[in-house]
Amino acid sequence: MHWVLAATLVCGASVFTSCSSDNSDNSGSIEQAKKDRKEFVAHTRATLKDLAENMNFTSWNAANQLNTYFNQYVLNNPGFEKAVLNAFMQKVMASVKPVEAGSELAAMGYQMYGTVDLTDFNYRFTEKSDITGFDIEQADDFEVVLCGWNPTTQQVEAGVYKVTLKSGGDTSYKFVQAIPQMPGMALMIQLPSEFRFAIADRLSGQWHDGFSGSFKNQVDVAPGHEYAQLSRDNWNVSGTITSEFPAAAEYGIKADKTTFDFSIDDNRTDNSTISLFGWSQNGRKMIDLSFKQHRDASAGTASLDLTQFNSASSIIELFAAWLSTRSLDEAKLTLLDDLTTTLSISDMQQALLLAQQSAAARRAYADEQTIDQYTQQLNQLIKCEMTCKGVSQTIPMRLTTQKFGVDWWTMPSFNFADEQGYVSLTDLLDAQSVAYGINIIDHAAAPMQQSMIVVRQLLQYIQGLASGFQQQGQQQGA
Repeated sequence: MHWVLAATLVCGASVFTSCSSDNSDNSGSIEQAKKDRKEFVAHTRATLKDLAENMNFTSWNAANQLNTYFNQYVLNNPGFEKAVLNAFMQKVMASVKPVEAGSELAAMGYQMYGTVDLTDFNYRFTEKSDITGFDIEQADDFEVVLCGWNPTTQQVEAGVYKVTLKSGGDTSYKFVQAIPQMPGMALMIQLPSEFRFAIADRLSGQWHDGFSGSFKNQVDVAPGHEYAQLSRDNWNVSGTITSEFPAAAEYGIKADKTTFDFSIDDNRTDNSTISLFGWSQNGRKMIDLSFKQHRDASAGTASLDLTQFNSASSIIELFAAWLSTRSLDEAKLTLLDDLTTTLSISDMQQALLLAQQSAAARRAYADEQTIDQYTQQLNQLIKCEMTCKGVSQTIPMRLTTQKFGVDWWTMPSFNFADEQGYVSLTDLLDAQSVAYGINIIDHAAAPMQQSMIVVRQLLQYIQGLASGFQQQGQQQGA
């Protein structure tokens, strides 16, 4: 997967110049094919240089920093947890009522239930200036106002960051959460079909939205049921996230404006998932990604446990855990609205096992023949090709065993019209171009890894909050 990413970045940074040039009168000639390849390599080198010199991770790094701060100093702040739990539980306990006879809750074995209505939780939590707790007041939406470091004044200030969450949409979905400590008692959680959010700062004296966006939820609740179950029902979540940060030359920060669109459609009928992602930055379309995958039905509804990962975990470990019970029917990655890489993996678990075994052998200085055995087995599972936008030309790809430094590697190779066989990635580009590609991957890896840690922290908080609800419910019920 490292090499697929590298190949996509290197070759997806550009395409054959011939894709946009007129070669219709001599498209089949070997001389034209050689010319196409030379133009491709030259164009790739130029574009790689452009990307390496103009990479901008301002939004990504800012998101990681904000989320890390939020997780550490807000979500893990006992004062905030207590404030949230008290506010929630006051409403929940005030809503407790007997289960109606003949209802679905009664059929589940519950006698009492309380409601957690996320469509109507309009409070403002303002962090105290001494960071010892939160003041709570009614508000139009759910808000958290935070203290924070102001780089302009070089001091911690009150009320300089704000998180706002607004519920919306024309419908809502009901979920049931059991309380193990209170047999017969259920929490009925009402989830709106749309959330809108904004993360703002007041460092300049006025509120400015650094991030904003919306999420839409849709659950096809099975006929005859009032309550949704993600393990049973088909569901879709989609949304758009935007960022806008001005330049701060004194801190080496470039201006950055991005848009991220996504859609995840989970079909429980055939155990398939279709996911779509798109990312644009500063008016430039950077990435479009789509993939369809199937889960192993025997895996049930098991989800990825991010608590097993720590700061030393790699991105590959995360993907391996997530995809280990899945097959990748088709993935399409388009970079710079230019070149599309299409990939399918018939047996993800076996492919990951072979990749791990190959890596272990490589690090033990295995010879070419040993690594090539893994390469050929992987070729039986992995299919990959590149196509140029607007042109029927296709560049076949397969894995070959190549010497890279002192080691033998399995890496992508390409079949050009003027070649009898496949040309490896490292043979296409000069050392400087390969260095640019490594620069791009290296700079992107740290934000990706930090994002994984941030999500893990958030999920741990949610698990703790759910446990807190149960404990508070038991105490107040008593």
